[in-house]
Amino acid sequence: MLRLPVTIRVPLPAEMPHRTDIEELLEKRKNANIVEGYTMRANETRQLPFSFYGEININNSRLWDLFMALSELFPKEICCSYGLNKDEAVTTGYFPKTELLKVLLDYREELTQDCFLEFGILYNARHELIEIFVSESKYIRYWGSDRNSFLQCMKEFGLSEIPRLAFVDDYPKIVEPLKKFFPAARRPEDVVRGLDKAFHIQR
Repeated sequence: MLRLPVTIRVPLPAEMPHRTDIEELLEKRKNANIVEGYTMRANETRQLPFSFYGEININNSRLWDLFMALSELFPKEICCSYGLNKDEAVTTGYFPKTELLKVLLDYREELTQDCFLEFGILYNARHELIEIFVSESKYIRYWGSDRNSFLQCMKEFGLSEIPRLAFVDDYPKIVEPLKKFFPAARRPEDVVRGLDKAFHIQR
């Protein structure tokens, strides 16, 4: 099974009394294909300039390393997208990639383990869209067109394409605050404020 962040756990039936089907769902989850791997599908709408979309499960301890490896597929100037998972994410202006990633690095622990936060990077031009987005459940969504480079990155991390791959948010889950496990962790609201300041976002 996939190694999740400490902040996600499987609920007990009594914790979801509003779900009459909770025991059935939890039984299905036991056999679900929630493992390391990825899925890919072609962009069939062509409303946006990317050729494929991928979703990637990776053990949480390797999430940041994969995020950084995929960032190598981006141009030298990129935007950042981030926010609390209950709010719409904000998108910054363009910054030099090295500077932007340095800002994110300071919040690495919170961004990769706090399930109240979502974040990503993107490059959106008239003829090309590239985006990595780390969901609140801490798996990666990827939009791009350089299929060979993407596949090479997957190979370097030992990840295989799994057509019926499942994701943790396909099933009920309990999310707990990161500070419960790491008292020194910053609160998600403080992370957002810090990123706002670094990227000159006024709300």
